[in-house]
Amino acid sequence: MQKKVDCYICGRQGLPRNVIGLNQKLIAKDITKFHCLECLADFLDISVEDLEDRIQEFKEAGCTLFE
Repeated sequence: MQKKVDCYICGRQGLPRNVIGLNQKLIAKDITKFHCLECLADFLDISVEDLEDRIQEFKEAGCTLFE
């Protein structure tokens, strides 16, 4: 069972696996502090929709960080 991960910026609880994977893919594989989708978009200065598109692209490419 996967450990519950919360956003360290806003405190949103229980981040989904795909959001955790996106943090690892875009920031670093071994990070310990994760952003929710909205905080990650702010951090990277891009839209939430762009991040959702990236998740889909990584899933279609077969990346194992995503469901």
